[in-house]
Amino acid sequence: MKQLKTIVALIAGLFAFTSVQAGELTVSGSMQATYQSEVDDVTGNPLGMNTDISLSGSTDTDFGTVTMSLATDGTFLGDSGADHTYALATDFGTITVGNAGDSGNAVDDITPSAFEEANGSGSGTYSTDFGSGMDGSMSLKYSNGDLLGSGISVSYSYYPKLDGKTNNEKGSSANENAGVKSAQSMNVGIPLSGLPVIGDSPLGGAKITLGYEKSDAMADTYQAKEGGTVAVVMPLGPLSVGYQKKAYAPVATADGTKTFYKDDVIGIAYAVNDDFAISYNLYESHQHNNDGTNTEQESEAINLAYTVGGLTLGFQDAKTANAGYSAGTDDDTRTLSIKTSF
Repeated sequence: MKQLKTIVALIAGLFAFTSVQAGELTVSGSMQATYQSEVDDVTGNPLGMNTDISLSGSTDTDFGTVTMSLATDGTFLGDSGADHTYALATDFGTITVGNAGDSGNAVDDITPSAFEEANGSGSGTYSTDFGSGMDGSMSLKYSNGDLLGSGISVSYSYYPKLDGKTNNEKGSSANENAGVKSAQSMNVGIPLSGLPVIGDSPLGGAKITLGYEKSDAMADTYQAKEGGTVAVVMPLGPLSVGYQKKAYAPVATADGTKTFYKDDVIGIAYAVNDDFAISYNLYESHQHNNDGTNTEQESEAINLAYTVGGLTLGFQDAKTANAGYSAGTDDDTRTLSIKTSF
């Protein structure tokens, strides 16, 4: 622990050096309006809206480029829900302090889609997932998009305490959520283009992505939060095909809770032209309970996306069987989206 504190102190010192020239501040964002109908439940008011605004500033230092970003994450006013990151990019990789951009959550579903994941528009219940609950706590992350010139990408996130608290400067979270422990997550991306023979074949465009997460248990007798995933995505001209396998267990808050999940995800996307794309997405999640029962929740969706100018129109027709891991329960949705970025 003493060694870890020393490393963190050294990194913090690097971030404190003054810049060698004036920096820049940019503002970007997006606006999205949706219309969603619940086929099996009461729809109520079907209109929804989301506005994301991001402030980003960067400056060059003697040690690399420092970048600060603040994103509202759907919250237009106030800091609740805002994503803060402070990154130092060097020749050896990027070091980031913040409460967003978890390495595991970034690869929870990376199969191709024209618009949304199969469970991305409210169809089904997938609140427990690989990488869920990691973003929102303060973390220290290292990432490198091209490790030693190999083309392999790596990302590693460490949380001194996964307590969901965003601290102000010169502050700590003290006894916030005292029961939770430290956590870590990572992902590795391996392109096949650099492999002999395979790299020159049609398989050379494929990429293998690995992910892992681990959060210490809240008590010695409790189940820890732990999971892993492997995904293969292969582009074939305008067609892109992906398959992902996940296995994970949520952190238990009671003795004897041993629920875990095994998921299979498939995505097939086709770009008809530069403006129009269509995809089929399938998400099968198997819940394994303490009593030995195994319930499968399955969501499948057809996605459409059409871009005209700076406007993107998206549509998803999603159907879920055994929603909420309850046998015989359906949860079908249809979602129309209008989104623009600025």
